[in-house]
Amino acid sequence: MKMPELLEHLPAVGHLLARKPGGQEGVMPRRDPTLTLPDFKSVPLPTSERRLGDGRTLIVHHPKPRPPRGPGLTVMSYNILMGGERQEALLEYFTQLEAQARMPDVIGLQEAGVPMSVMLASRFGFHLVYQGNDGDNGGRLVNGKAYLSRHPIVDAAHFTYVLSDAERQEAIARQGQAGELVEDRGVLWMKVEVEGHPVYLYNLHHALGDSGINALNLRQLNALLRHREGAPAVVMGDFNANTAIKRGGSWLMAHLHPRQDNDTDTIEEYRLRYGDLQHVTVGDRGVGNIADPRLRHELHVLEEELPETVCHATTVRVRLADHSLTTPQHARAELSAGHVPKGSPAWLRLQDVADCATLTSLPDSHGVVHATGKRFDNFYATRTLTPVLFEVDRSTESSDHQPVVAHYRFADMPARTLLPPRSS
Repeated sequence: MKMPELLEHLPAVGHLLARKPGGQEGVMPRRDPTLTLPDFKSVPLPTSERRLGDGRTLIVHHPKPRPPRGPGLTVMSYNILMGGERQEALLEYFTQLEAQARMPDVIGLQEAGVPMSVMLASRFGFHLVYQGNDGDNGGRLVNGKAYLSRHPIVDAAHFTYVLSDAERQEAIARQGQAGELVEDRGVLWMKVEVEGHPVYLYNLHHALGDSGINALNLRQLNALLRHREGAPAVVMGDFNANTAIKRGGSWLMAHLHPRQDNDTDTIEEYRLRYGDLQHVTVGDRGVGNIADPRLRHELHVLEEELPETVCHATTVRVRLADHSLTTPQHARAELSAGHVPKGSPAWLRLQDVADCATLTSLPDSHGVVHATGKRFDNFYATRTLTPVLFEVDRSTESSDHQPVVAHYRFADMPARTLLPPRSS
């Protein structure tokens, strides 16, 4: 372990690494107003699929919600791409989930628009929480997030991360362009009742354009989580950082012992296996935001209270395009066996399965397939929730992200009564 990598794991020193002069110590995100509507017809629908709302958090209770499948809690996180841009494929995917008895009881959506969120909730028997802001009211754009829940909703609110003008302008100067940095980011919180248990859920969509801003987003999430009053909690969403990377790693060790039978959890392993990709589906260039030690430190802080589900689930698997199931361990064994030509499309897809990547591997304009190796979409849960399943669903092309699914049982409930969701 290199010295900077060692330092970022030490709580006191890691805290210093994460500090920024003049701000953000103890900053709490801003709670936005919440409005409960009587029915779906009362939701103000915008004039365009891409319109996001006025910044208020909307709660709509379905008049006839379909019952949760249970037992336990099954959740999905899915960035559905620009308000559900691939509408036909997205509706087909949800229809298949329902027909195959694989529909999660709670779904957190990112890049959600009002029309698609209302359509999915009303058609498939979910209560709805939605928040987005077009910025027309003098505020800044906040990309839409939504919850679809078959469990009763007790409360919900959106928390917008606080970012000073100076911090925003410094980030724009660092990047040489404004891009998405003109937007605000935040987390959509919801309290539901699951089999008599209150559960807090946090659905986030963090900044892509600058690693420093991404780290500040995560720091404010961690501050918010410290005020959750001890309730069982699940954090989900699009981190816009490769959460599979834990450490910097050693360039020498990565090249002297280039094993394919382990996951890509260091920056140097990532660079060796994936290169400095700049493909449009990668999400950010090269290793991206996660190369910033301040961001990795904040992820370590998050994992101290809410362990990463993929690292502790009883079953970790990947659903392929033909709906067959495989595992990261099987993919690593295939890669190590050397039967699949390195760099071929099959090899690249195996590499993504091995790392539970959630960004789509697609051919570029020259027909070349790129693996991404990036787990932007993820789950973290308190120890009061025992993770039974973590699944990356690669059976749909309805977005440039893959849906991820997790199943939990309550730690005080007998394991024999709680089974993972049925697979087709």
